[in-house]
Amino acid sequence: MRFTFSAIAALALLGPSLLTAAPGLTAADVTVGKNLQMYASIRVAGGAPQEDLKLTLTSDDPSRLLLSRAPDQAGSATIDLMVQPRFPEGPEFWLQALADHGTVTYTVTAPGMAGAKGTVTLAPSAILITGPFKAPTFPTTPRAEPARIAIYSAALDGSSKLLAEQQVAGGSRIEVTIASSNPKTGKLRASALTLSGGSSSAVTWFEPSAEGKTALTPVQPHGFVTPADYAAVTASVEKPGIAVVGETFLGKDLELPDTLCLGEPAPPGGLNVTLSSSDGSKLLISAKETELGSATITLTIPEGKSTAPYYLQGLGDSGDVTYTAEASGFRSRTAKVRMAPSGFIVAYERYGPPDEAAVLRPGGADEERRFFVSAASAKDKPIHVVVWSVHLDPQSRLAADITVQALRPGVTATVNLKSSNPEVGTVESPLTLTSGSNHAVSRFTPVGKGVTVITLSTPQGFSTPKNATSVPATVSD
Repeated sequence: MRFTFSAIAALALLGPSLLTAAPGLTAADVTVGKNLQMYASIRVAGGAPQEDLKLTLTSDDPSRLLLSRAPDQAGSATIDLMVQPRFPEGPEFWLQALADHGTVTYTVTAPGMAGAKGTVTLAPSAILITGPFKAPTFPTTPRAEPARIAIYSAALDGSSKLLAEQQVAGGSRIEVTIASSNPKTGKLRASALTLSGGSSSAVTWFEPSAEGKTALTPVQPHGFVTPADYAAVTASVEKPGIAVVGETFLGKDLELPDTLCLGEPAPPGGLNVTLSSSDGSKLLISAKETELGSATITLTIPEGKSTAPYYLQGLGDSGDVTYTAEASGFRSRTAKVRMAPSGFIVAYERYGPPDEAAVLRPGGADEERRFFVSAASAKDKPIHVVVWSVHLDPQSRLAADITVQALRPGVTATVNLKSSNPEVGTVESPLTLTSGSNHAVSRFTPVGKGVTVITLSTPQGFSTPKNATSVPATVSD
């Protein structure tokens, strides 16, 4: 993440505050850090006359303040500026401070107009440093991408805090060395940076290599002071982490797919990651969707890659089980899985399973999910109801779209459907859900006008949900 000091804030703090002097010209008052510069301009009351107007600007103390016509040019005691006809303001110029305290004035004159004076408040200055984040410490890992490190020239207030980022005075050149307190953790691509006149920042990159912390500190050049903030930035090089799914529910005899993610790409030769269940009688782990897992497996992640799929398979229907991911050179990660009962729900195909509100919101399961069809329309387009395998909320025994999970390897289930009024409509039954599947489709055939309720029976070994076990169907002519 790139961090720069806001130019808008700088203008708000230090932008020229216009003070009216004698009628005709108005000079700007600004604050400038030592060895730095700040832009300003001169206001011309009523606009410049028809011909070009020549402004002469003179420092009242050239030992403390110089003026320049361009940001990259060295300053001098006196400069001339031309104001175009009818323009109310002259071109920008730059005020360059040679001292860090007190005030100094400069004088502006023009033929036929009253002169004016501007006041420059002199301030101390410093070289500030930031990392890829605003915080004084940024985390990284031994093989992570290089981190951006930037230095800035800035004016400070009376408490040595940042006042505003300001350019180095034109015509000068500042060499800044960045010191590292612990070079073993990594190196800077360039530890010596140059700030030329007219610029205010320079960038280098920190390349981490080993665990540890190092403080990166700019050595303040002659004429600069140590700031109260942004005086150093610390790189914290740590073992990369491993991300796995956790705090999730898994139904008995169901399977949950997920992806393991490394905090940085696998090293040369690849990386072996071991996943271990704390209770193999309730939770198994598999590297393949179609294979029954075991209590411990090893995933091999190729060099330069960061992810690998794996599958959690439920054997228990209650309690919490943890599993741990471990790999050499990485921080281990332990996650919790909440075992839950499982069952089956049924709904009209176009509606899909109940919305998550059925589980998450009180009363969300009370919705009647009736569907309406006509016998005539069924001749042109088949009408379907669908059965889904789901885990049930351990407390409420409710199910929804967010609880749909596929059957684990080695498990199949046969679900019987029944129409309460076959003279209104019939439904195909039974349905078989195979390993790896989370639904099966049945065709509903309208027969005559009326209402029928399609219900399902829960197979042995599964639990009956408290919602979505039936669906009313209204058939019209």
